Amino acid sequence: MDKRLYMWWWIWYVSLVAALSPFEEFGFGLEAQNLTVRSDEYGEGMAKSSGILNPDNIYEWTPIAGNISVGERNVFVFTVNMNSTGTGFLPTYEILIFLSGNICQQPNDIGDRVLRVSYSFNESVTTNSSVGQHTTFQDGYMQALAVSPLTVSDSNATAEYSYLYVVVEPVDSKTNLPLTADADPSDDIWEYKLSISENDLVYQWDTRPWLDVLDTDYNSALLATGNVTADAQQFSNYSIYDISLYDLYVYSFEDSLKLASNLNISLCAVTSGPYLVSSVDSNQTKGEDHQLEETDLLIGKSLTNRRGTVQEQFYITGLNSSSTYVAYLTKKIGKKGNLSDVGGVLFSKQLFTTRDSNSCSLIFGLNFCYGVAYSVPSPSIAPNNKTSIAGTYDHIAESLYANFSKALQIITCDSELDARYSPIRSCKDCATSYRNWLCGVTIPRCTNTKSEYYVHRDEGENRNDYLDDYLTPIDDYYEILPCIDMCYAIARDCPSDFGFSCPSMDEKKIGPQSSYSFFNPDYPLDTCNFIGNSTELYTNLNI
Repeated sequence: MDKRLYMWWWIWYVSLVAALSPFEEFGFGLEAQNLTVRSDEYGEGMAKSSGILNPDNIYEWTPIAGNISVGERNVFVFTVNMNSTGTGFLPTYEILIFLSGNICQQPNDIGDRVLRVSYSFNESVTTNSSVGQHTTFQDGYMQALAVSPLTVSDSNATAEYSYLYVVVEPVDSKTNLPLTADADPSDDIWEYKLSISENDLVYQWDTRPWLDVLDTDYNSALLATGNVTADAQQFSNYSIYDISLYDLYVYSFEDSLKLASNLNISLCAVTSGPYLVSSVDSNQTKGEDHQLEETDLLIGKSLTNRRGTVQEQFYITGLNSSSTYVAYLTKKIGKKGNLSDVGGVLFSKQLFTTRDSNSCSLIFGLNFCYGVAYSVPSPSIAPNNKTSIAGTYDHIAESLYANFSKALQIITCDSELDARYSPIRSCKDCATSYRNWLCGVTIPRCTNTKSEYYVHRDEGENRNDYLDDYLTPIDDYYEILPCIDMCYAIARDCPSDFGFSCPSMDEKKIGPQSSYSFFNPDYPLDTCNFIGNSTELYTNLNI
């Protein structure tokens, strides 16, 4: 070889290694090329894959995007690599290999046809699928586990098997036999994604909705995740939350039925389907007051701790009235602490329905009553200006709080423990409970739905005089009464000097004269309106 040519080749090789070395800590080095696509002499359908260096190679954690028809077989080989093992390396000296996948699209009429995945450490599975273990895609999702033992010696440990062989093919679910083009001459195509990893399931399905519908009005809805505290990066005195961790996809009820028939637990089908709107790349810089004025079909994302825990919330605007929608929540995951743009978790769907009129307006993000996140009676002074509505209600509640705040200042709060009004409660606890109670009774929660727990209010006969005199709701509505638990909280947390007491109530006798209602977790609707740490509701059930 010419010395100059050899020198240039050597410079290119060294440069390539140097360029790739920063990726090694993320598992993306050359040694992480775990999956290759094998040609299949028994079928023409081959999975389409992409790799950084070679289009026929794919890295650990990187899914294969494949198309397959009746009579075709896709064959893959996964290289077992101890250096790539994360959670998959067990003290029992075994390597766990996770297989997972989604069907993105499939024939409309699949009948008894299913997509089967066969896998084995025995290469003969590539020509005889009966040799390996099997799993099929169910409702668009599959997951499986292969275990490779380790051979341990005094000096090192090596994997007993070097390769895992995987075959994807359409089969008859009744006979478990591969479909042939002669018996089924259709040109139907399945589009799927398959991933293999030694760290975790790249595609995951969670049976929980992990999503609460806080409330809706005639053109918007507010939804919130469960507690996301565990997802934060924890430091000594603060936490960092990644707001891009969760995303929301909203479908019309009609389009969701198409997913529900066959692909309702496929992340790929949900994220690539005919959704109306998603929170991906949503504008996260807008303030909550600006979001309230939004009328376009959009989803705004933000964090909230109004319920005592950190949650991610989604404000959906531009919806049609009297319409049912279906929301799908997704979550990013990754290996070795690094989030990935591929794969993820799909949670169970959550339905919500908008109101039939603008008699109730959804507000949240109030400065004083920050725990308010529900629909309120729309006042006649500005029925369609939600920012003005929120500000008006908030100002009234804050002005009513002023006298209590002055009275609380004369209470001994910062003295020695034995001189305080309570050894387990503080003035801060009292102030918080009183604020929550005041906001709950001052800002009524409004709905158009009739229920035995709700009280009908004529537009001129409201809970509070200021509603009749100053705001004047534009229409009749049903009020979801405050939870009696908020009254219990101020009686418990505040000094006896205030003389707070709560009425004796019969849960079965809620009527127009009732001031409060009760929390019933078994009822399909909210039976009362609660502001504060919602865990108290369940705690009080056991008292």
